[in-house]
Amino acid sequence: MSSAADRKDTGRDGRLNYSNQAEHALRKELSEIAKTACKENSVALGDCARKEGILVVFKCRKEKDALNSCLNVFTNEKAFEEYKQKRALELSQK
Repeated sequence: MSSAADRKDTGRDGRLNYSNQAEHALRKELSEIAKTACKENSVALGDCARKEGILVVFKCRKEKDALNSCLNVFTNEKAFEEYKQKRALELSQK
């Protein structure tokens, strides 16, 4: 029978080991970069959604696809690996 503490420890995503914490932090940094770079697309989707209301799903597909394409440029696995290498190089030079 497991104790309450054991269940609490295994049930939390926040309990990452060091390498996972570093990777998670890098993914968050890259996500922020993507949001900043794709702000124009995000604003366009928001404007379309306000204009179209409940029909946003049907009427704003072009804007949604443009935003998803932009975000995918920054958040795919290849881009993440490149960003991780770039950050490692930057940290090793300090």
